[in-house]
Amino acid sequence: MKTQFDKSRIVNIYSPNLPPFKLTLTFKTTINDIRNQIIQSWSVIPKRVRIFNQNGNELIEQDLQFVLDGNKLYITLFGQDLDASIIFQEYEIISEIGKGGQGTVLLAKQKFIGFYVAIKITRDIDEENSIIKRESKILKELLHRNIVKVFQSLYFQKTQECIIIMEYLEGGSLLQLIRNKGIIPEQEVKIYIKQIVEALLFCHSKTFVHRDLKLENIMLVNQGNTWVKLIDFGLAGVAGTQKERETMNVGTLPYMPPEVLNGKLKFISPCVDVWGIGIIMYSLLYGKLPFKGRKNEDKINNILQCNFQHELSVSEEAKDLINKILVPKNNQRISMQEIMAHKWIGGNDILQFRRLLKQSSQPQIKNGKKKFDLEIRKISVHEEKKVRISLPLIRYRANSQDYLLDISK
Repeated sequence: MKTQFDKSRIVNIYSPNLPPFKLTLTFKTTINDIRNQIIQSWSVIPKRVRIFNQNGNELIEQDLQFVLDGNKLYITLFGQDLDASIIFQEYEIISEIGKGGQGTVLLAKQKFIGFYVAIKITRDIDEENSIIKRESKILKELLHRNIVKVFQSLYFQKTQECIIIMEYLEGGSLLQLIRNKGIIPEQEVKIYIKQIVEALLFCHSKTFVHRDLKLENIMLVNQGNTWVKLIDFGLAGVAGTQKERETMNVGTLPYMPPEVLNGKLKFISPCVDVWGIGIIMYSLLYGKLPFKGRKNEDKINNILQCNFQHELSVSEEAKDLINKILVPKNNQRISMQEIMAHKWIGGNDILQFRRLLKQSSQPQIKNGKKKFDLEIRKISVHEEKKVRISLPLIRYRANSQDYLLDISK
């Protein structure tokens, strides 16, 4: 009985500084056959052909029968290792769109089809390479309309380089949305929260916990619509896993729950993501983060005690949901399933608001006082410093503004 590997398959061949070509593979194809095709297509006589799959792993001749139709193969002609420069054969780099502890993110255009992608690259850091490799593996398992899609990942062991090619989400983050619009209408916030919860329920069904939910990690697919996707799974982990304190107590200070700050969380748990939903929901509704403090130590104490204030501009149902999320003891906190079932989330008013939203992309501000309040709230959210911290940093650097920027002034 024939299998899919017995059929002929067409793959794309790439090599540094040479134009790509298509190659037909059969179960009888040898490396010498590929070498002859290279001579014919590129008019180059290779000295030593090395073949790598689309994840950057080197293949031997027996591996060729398992290459799937439509896959990519990377080839070096003179015995050299594959490195990250191979990506420039397929993609034109447009600009840098992000940079942080986990590497650089570039906007790129696929040369032959013309669509845009985001390329995340890390170099020369063993620990970070392991993080981005894990992120790529997790994202490949999380195929959901509200989670960023990964097209390809490559890891180059010798040069300690790792690349993830992802879909480009051009609408910007929810943090940028608050900068541009200020207070978000409550019905619009419902749309965002519902999508985030749906994505997280899917993650949790696959046993993955995001662990770093924040406004920057929720991206709009396009400007002018309300479709959002989760990004940055670099800190994600498997629920129920027990880890060292250093790797258990991580995140971004204003979004960290009490059980992480006090070091009592022993296992990776979805309760961390539930807390993150509450912080994001509060921030979108009020245009500011919930926990204030002149010093970071004060802010930490307010988080531990869940000391925050509501305002009159938000419905009682929204306040009720926030109150059930931002609870000090994680075993008393509402679950993700209960969030989805909460009366504030559901209702036909969301569908109605989607239609209204298309008619006007900016909320109306009726008087000068609201404009003044709007500017204050915008500043209070978007001045947050993007920094990941661990428990020792919280304890010993709580008063250092160099590490933890006070965003609640």
